[in-house]
Amino acid sequence: MQQLFDELSGVKDWADTLPIYGKIGICIGLSLALFGFVKFVLLKKFGDFVNKTKVGWDNDLFVPLSSRTLAFCAIFCINGSLAWLSPDAMAASFHVLNAAYILIFTSMISSTISVITPPFMTWINSNSQGVAVTGRNHFVSGLSRILVWALGLYLVLDELQLELTGLLASMAVFSLIAGLALQQTLGNILNSFLLAMDRPFDVGDRIQVDDIEGKVVSTGILSTKVLTWSEELVIIPNNTLVSSTILNKARGGGDGVPKRINLLIDVSVAYDEEPPHVKQVLTEVAQSCPYTLDTPRSRALIIRLGDYSIDFRLYTWISDYADEWPARDWIMQTMTDKFREEGIVIPYPVNIELKSQPSGSFSRGGSHELKVRRKAARQHTARLQMARADELHREERETVKSEIEWLENQLSDTSLGARDKDKIRAEITGLASTLDMFDGD
Repeated sequence: MQQLFDELSGVKDWADTLPIYGKIGICIGLSLALFGFVKFVLLKKFGDFVNKTKVGWDNDLFVPLSSRTLAFCAIFCINGSLAWLSPDAMAASFHVLNAAYILIFTSMISSTISVITPPFMTWINSNSQGVAVTGRNHFVSGLSRILVWALGLYLVLDELQLELTGLLASMAVFSLIAGLALQQTLGNILNSFLLAMDRPFDVGDRIQVDDIEGKVVSTGILSTKVLTWSEELVIIPNNTLVSSTILNKARGGGDGVPKRINLLIDVSVAYDEEPPHVKQVLTEVAQSCPYTLDTPRSRALIIRLGDYSIDFRLYTWISDYADEWPARDWIMQTMTDKFREEGIVIPYPVNIELKSQPSGSFSRGGSHELKVRRKAARQHTARLQMARADELHREERETVKSEIEWLENQLSDTSLGARDKDKIRAEITGLASTLDMFDGD
């Protein structure tokens, strides 16, 4: 060991006798060697280890931390080179280099919080009962990163020995003026944090605010954008959302199932019909629907005795609220056919006009029967065509849903990088939009 120390001391003494250009060359060579060792040996080995793990967040964390590690290595090489080449220059840049170290470590901590928070909050939610609301991840992550950067910038300014009293006083006066001038805007920004903390909805949820109903497509610091079923983009200020009652149809599922929805269909029949018969037909139609669930079981109950009809309400459940309109269409169409087969009458207002029998009624009777037969034939053809169209619609929709499920499973592949995962998420978003188009047909 002593011999090795003596040899290193001899090398250092020899290097000290070199001219400035030789020393600069040695610094550049050692810096490149250290940079290459860190990038192609240490980080590569660590990257191979990360790819073998089963968790997915470590891959997303490795990319930003590796780039910041290389930045730290570069600052370290500059620091060491200045300490050897010019102690005076090192003393002059000492605080600047320390500030650079602080910024790099602050950026590392901020990136770690950004990647670690979502799986950590998901793990916490997995231990709780009921519907999990993961939207507050953004608020927790954002607030933590703001605090980390505020502390880091404070340490940087203190390291650079900048006077903070005057700066803070100027910022206070400027904030007061800006607050008065931008009261509404600041209110929207503040309410965006309140919405992020409480998170009454997420992107993709179907919500209703006053008389506006649609799908949330984006949330911002000033407003929330909702796409209605008529494909109109409605921009709702965050101030309005905080002061309004929000109906979220994606969070109301019982038993902790967020997308389940109770589909209610009201129907009226004549007083001559037997209620048990009507209930049996309604429940059979609901149970045969391809969108409904077996549990809870569908039920039909009398809700009102009207002036001219008995009013029933069909209670049935579907697994995904996005299937509400196709399920409602299927049930009502099948219910109409079933009522016709069973002879169940749906009452409707009838006006009777009495007048004399026109001449030639017998000759027109045959023409009338021919029109009835032609209409029946057209109705039969239309029924077959619509049944085939509905079948194709369901097949295409199930195909899109299968593709989305396959892509979501691909996201769990630990060998994929952040860029590949972003592409997969973009494909999922596009397919989800296609699924919305099917639901809106």
